[in-house]
Amino acid sequence: MPSDLKTTSFHSWLLLITVLLKLGLAAGSAFAKPSVQCTGTPEKLEAGQSIKVMTWNVQFMAGGIYELWKPPQQLEALALDKQLSVFHQVADLIEEENPDILLLQEVDVDPRVRMNQIQWLKDALPVRFHCSAFTAYSYLNERASPNVRKEPGGVNLLTLSRFAIDSVVRHDLPAIPDQSLYPATTQRALLETEINLGAGSLTVINTHLDAFAQGLDIMQRQVKQLAERLDRMGADSLWITGGDFNLIPQGQYEHLDDSEQFWYQKDSELSVLTDRFPVVPTPQQASGEERQRWFTSRTRQDLGLDRTLDYLFYSAKLDLVKARVVQKAEMLSDHVPLVAEFRLQKN
Repeated sequence: MPSDLKTTSFHSWLLLITVLLKLGLAAGSAFAKPSVQCTGTPEKLEAGQSIKVMTWNVQFMAGGIYELWKPPQQLEALALDKQLSVFHQVADLIEEENPDILLLQEVDVDPRVRMNQIQWLKDALPVRFHCSAFTAYSYLNERASPNVRKEPGGVNLLTLSRFAIDSVVRHDLPAIPDQSLYPATTQRALLETEINLGAGSLTVINTHLDAFAQGLDIMQRQVKQLAERLDRMGADSLWITGGDFNLIPQGQYEHLDDSEQFWYQKDSELSVLTDRFPVVPTPQQASGEERQRWFTSRTRQDLGLDRTLDYLFYSAKLDLVKARVVQKAEMLSDHVPLVAEFRLQKN
């Protein structure tokens, strides 16, 4: 079948699914409340010092391109030894970057094979990060592949910190209605941690917004809820919000391949946030002449890194020192890490 006909057929199928979803009921939350775990002696940070933050969707250690929306018979099986190999490379890169706070998305916990990537990371990086908090936002249902392991068991948001995490709370985000057609039940969330820096505290929110929600208002509602949460923190608070937003910045739509524009709005929903809060990268950076430097995601091997979906928003009480995308990690996930260093302003 010609590629353009495949694309048209898939879009027609997706639009049909969207109509069916609109007829469903909102999914309820069936996810456990997150908790904090700390070991050793957490470090402290003084006003005027800097803090390095890294966000990365690690794609459940599947490595590179793994098109989860393909029919099950076309999916490559998730081999545990391959995931373990990717994990070691991910851990090595984290050690090389040496962040103080690490925000990860799509960290897999799969009881079918007794695999726990959260524990893998905690065991591999015990000296680097003293505290952790996590929450699941997807788990397999009865439509998952019954015999061959082709989907992650359950993906999680994971926040690791060199500093003490005093508290954690999960905020459920608006969910796609009736998910019975999908192999996984998903309830996106904000994982909010209160981090003790010694000289004050820093609120850190880790998130992974929805995807493939064409025809629905889910993205607008999720972005609006996050904006309202950030507004409630107040102008004098210290906070950082990062993750995979699954949204391109304003101005990048025109630069996408024609076949990929279907997934996004020309007037990006992300503008609700980028118009109000400082962000890395800025829409101007991600859509300007040097936009390739800020690409964080690829969905097709032939296009390579071609869009920006990952961001770090931060409060006006933090000064941005420097930031970059670690594009050499392109083969480890369908996303690459975004790293930024911030300085705490002196009173």
